[in-house]
Amino acid sequence: MKQKKSISNTKIQQAETSSGNTIAIRIILAVIVLVLYVKSTGFEFTLDDDIFYVKHESVQKGISATGEFFAYGSMYKFDGTTGLQPYRPLALLSFAIDKELSDNSPARAHLINVILYILLLQVLLSLLIKLFPDIHKTILGFMVILFAVHPIHTEVICSVKSRDELLAALFAFISWYKFLPKQKGELISKKNAVFGILFFMMALLSKESAIAFALVIPLSYFMFYKNDVKKSLITFGLLSIGAVVFLFMRQTAFNNSTGIPHTMQIPLLDNVLAGNNTFAQATATRMEILFYNLKLLFVPWPLSWDYSFNQIPLVDWSNILPWAGLISYSLLFIIAIVQFRKKPILSFSILFFFITSSPTNNLFFLNGATIAERFLFVPSLAFAFFVTNFLATTFKINTTTFTGNKKKIFSAALIFIMIISAGLSNARCPDWKDNFSLFESGAKNAPKSSRTNAALASEYMNKAEKESDVVLRKEYVDSSISFYKKSLAIFPMNSDASYKVGLIYSMYNDTTQAIKYYKLSLDATPQQIYALNNLACIYSNQKNYDSAIYYFGRSYVADSTNEMTTTNLVISNFSKGNDDQVIYFGNRTLELNAKNKTVLEILAKSWERKGNAAMVEKYLQMTKDLQSNINPSYLNK
Repeated sequence: MKQKKSISNTKIQQAETSSGNTIAIRIILAVIVLVLYVKSTGFEFTLDDDIFYVKHESVQKGISATGEFFAYGSMYKFDGTTGLQPYRPLALLSFAIDKELSDNSPARAHLINVILYILLLQVLLSLLIKLFPDIHKTILGFMVILFAVHPIHTEVICSVKSRDELLAALFAFISWYKFLPKQKGELISKKNAVFGILFFMMALLSKESAIAFALVIPLSYFMFYKNDVKKSLITFGLLSIGAVVFLFMRQTAFNNSTGIPHTMQIPLLDNVLAGNNTFAQATATRMEILFYNLKLLFVPWPLSWDYSFNQIPLVDWSNILPWAGLISYSLLFIIAIVQFRKKPILSFSILFFFITSSPTNNLFFLNGATIAERFLFVPSLAFAFFVTNFLATTFKINTTTFTGNKKKIFSAALIFIMIISAGLSNARCPDWKDNFSLFESGAKNAPKSSRTNAALASEYMNKAEKESDVVLRKEYVDSSISFYKKSLAIFPMNSDASYKVGLIYSMYNDTTQAIKYYKLSLDATPQQIYALNNLACIYSNQKNYDSAIYYFGRSYVADSTNEMTTTNLVISNFSKGNDDQVIYFGNRTLELNAKNKTVLEILAKSWERKGNAAMVEKYLQMTKDLQSNINPSYLNK
């Protein structure tokens, strides 16, 4: 009896120690996140926060617009995008709740991201404890901490828009947890199956890339629960139910998002693979992208908000990087297959990375970006699995008891990696404090990207417009032009960049340079209405009315419902003496806006030149009845 009591007491002590370790790990995780990211609560909204939050029509209505989040594509109520687009209603709903509670407070929005990250890590720890019951909790804690401090996570935590990644991962991890049985060989309860499907759908409704967990969860069941094919297929079937419902909802929303001729497309500027290229370029560039995905996991520095054209260029098989990508992934795949039974965690870490990165790595589907750090948020968990397992194997650590002659070296190696990662995360985090800091770091760390240079140029111009000091203002304007020209040197077809340079020169009355860059913008985008109008305005001011009418006419063909364009056609034709054209475009303008005072006044003058006193009196009377006053200068800013 005494011996039984002793054994029983030992088990109780071990359980208490294990519980104590778990609590300590949870506290450490929360502290680490707060130390690294609580400073983000002082940051502004940046980058795509306008698209999905600050300037999103439905989000700004608050929770009263909940139905719209599910009924339409997630960009439809921002800029009228139709067809293929993101569908993330739960992410939009979270922003709407923010709007209700804090009225677009960036501090509150950033704080919620930090809290969600802490919660996600707590769920992840619980998941790993359940998934790997034979691994010591301290080692599992190392895995989660290694994941928590990875530098590529700074974008997801510090960008409010990237809450979609946090929510998708959080719900996917909960779904995974629900689909795991308490004991090997058991089936999960019906209740857990229902909740598992529900949370999987919530993950998908937060971000579509969570679809990868439809394979990850059954694979984990198969690898760590007695290789039960039948039960793994059942799990896959249950998850498929959630996926099918989600896809139906998504397609219905896309069908509703119609009526405006603006369809989301992937331009070459965003993803180099969108360009016309050969089979050799297409395959080699994909391997190059895969290489950079691995590089960002193991050498996450320098970091940038953008890696678009031409930071990662189109290449063929004469370049070494595609071969590096192909060889690396081939070796990893071989290791995963060979070690499938002998070292399941090592094998699973590789397969997990392959599966979770597949929706966004451009290998199977053309994505909206060449590479993005946020795309590696969930896949980076494989890095934590792989490194911990590799070091445990190297130093011959018993992962069940956490013992071994080189236990201290093993721990020191992991802690060293964590400290370096945390240091890099801490250094990267402040770059997200505002758009200028973010874009400045982007132009520095991704100098071959046309977008990073153009974005910084735009911020310099914003500074110039707010600056009262003449000397400093000129410095900002010069810097803006310089970075725009760098952007155009990389990608001459960057229509927005060339248009903005033309606009700057217009503002400073350098019409020769303005004409040059407006025409460059039109070479890239012939229907760029603002460039057409501004170019025509320059010609009009120079009394070159034929050229002015030509470019205003092109603008009208591009969009016959643009009041600015029709008004300018009225003004130019009046100056040219084309009274019939004045009357035609004048009537067209009044159909768009019956209170356009400028057009009414010019119509009266045209009819006077044509000798029709009754029409003159009509338009003069209409003019007197108006209170609005429209500026005849239609130069865009």
